[in-house]
Amino acid sequence: MRWLIDLDGVVWRATTLVEGTDLALAQLRARGDSVRFVTNNSTLSAQDYVAKLASFGIEASVEEVLTSAMAARLALGASQRVFAIGEEGLRSEVAKGNELVTPNELEDAEGLDAVVMGWHRGLTWDLLARACVAIRSGARFFATNRDATYPLERLIVPGTGALVASLVAATAVEPTYCGKPDWPMVELASSHVLPGDTLMVGDRLSTDGAFAAALGVPFALVRSGVAEPAQAGIDVAIEAPTLRHLVANVIEREPKLS
Repeated sequence: MRWLIDLDGVVWRATTLVEGTDLALAQLRARGDSVRFVTNNSTLSAQDYVAKLASFGIEASVEEVLTSAMAARLALGASQRVFAIGEEGLRSEVAKGNELVTPNELEDAEGLDAVVMGWHRGLTWDLLARACVAIRSGARFFATNRDATYPLERLIVPGTGALVASLVAATAVEPTYCGKPDWPMVELASSHVLPGDTLMVGDRLSTDGAFAAALGVPFALVRSGVAEPAQAGIDVAIEAPTLRHLVANVIEREPKLS
């Protein structure tokens, strides 16, 4: 069986492991199941995510991590002069085949090819102003994801979608969204999907559930992250409090999920 598993709100909340997740993933490995981690969080590189997983005792390889930064690079293409507003995971990924440009003055933002925005805990008015000038001057606008919120250990804080909204308001330009459930991430993940034998696991119906629908695979909802109300058109094949409970339930009823 193949598993596509979200990270934030499913495997961990910020720096705290969701209880039992390490044991559940070890159980899947022992069964010989295929595991891919699919995240809308662009702050870390694939290598950094492997290291973070390892810090919780979870086995993973770089090839098993798919991030919205990778999807953004896919959508962006190559040989672009890019203003990347985000943390190192986004900047290092977008820099592959492109030139990163950080405008020193507002006028320097004119004539850039693209602005790519991800979750950025150091976001300032100056960065927004330069991005605004670039987009209004014709730069293409990309956003790593639509997630309006981000789950910490106990509290919920603004996510990428909330930050992107300020630029949308200032420019009247909607970005190309690159993470789940949009086409760049669908294209990035499609080679890891085997119809009838793949399950997408996430905590958000609006992104993870819609992503599963776009891929044509069942969606498993866990309630350890961001709670969202039911949404029309998003079917939940199975629901559980945490990944640990989900894995136990799926193994028990596996033939019924395909």
